[in-house]
This record gives sequence, structure tokens and C-alpha cells, in this order.
Amino acid sequence: MSSAENSIRIARQTDHTVITLQGVLDQELAGNLVPLVSKVSPPIIFDLRQVSYVTAAGSRVILGYYQSFGVKPVLRYANQNIIDLLDLSGTLNYVSLAEDESAHTAT
Repeated sequence: MSSAENSIRIARQTDHTVITLQGVLDQELAGNLVPLVSKVSPPIIFDLRQVSYVTAAGSRVILGYYQSFGVKPVLRYANQNIIDLLDLSGTLNYVSLAEDESAHTAT
């Protein structure tokens, strides 16, 4: 997947922020995400519905959010490959996985 297909969209809600990612959460997308995430107050939801894969660099960004704020980010719509990678890297211990239906209806 080319970097032209990677994108980041931030939607601030009353009580949380949703960061919707598209493409591969690799070193390039992670590098663009770091300065944005550092400015967002908890709680945060990463919408991974359009993310096909997360590299170690992407995993570090998610872990870095937890380390910076001490709050687990919520991952919404993470596919099994993403969950497996986060489990292997140990990052899965520092996130909350949203049930698709409840995360979709959360306000």
C-alpha cells in the first residue's frame, strides 16, 4: 500500500477524541501521528477500521500514548492481524479493545 493511501483524521468530541487512520500504520504514518497525538487529551479512540497492518513503529506510537498520559487508548475495529502484532509486542497490555457495536454507538 503506498503512502498516498495513508491518512489521519481527528474528530474531537465532547468527552473524547477519535483518530481515524487509513492505510498501513508504519514508520511514515507513525511519524506524522506522533506530533498530533501529543496534543490530544485523553481519552482517545484510535479507529483502525481502514488500517490493514501495524508495524513496530505504529505499535510504539500507541504505546507512547499510554506512557505519556497513563491512560489506555481505545482501539476500535482492530483486525486480528493488528491484535496479534500488538499482543506479540506487548502493546496489547496497554490498550483497551472496543467492542465494535458499543464503540460505534458511544457518544
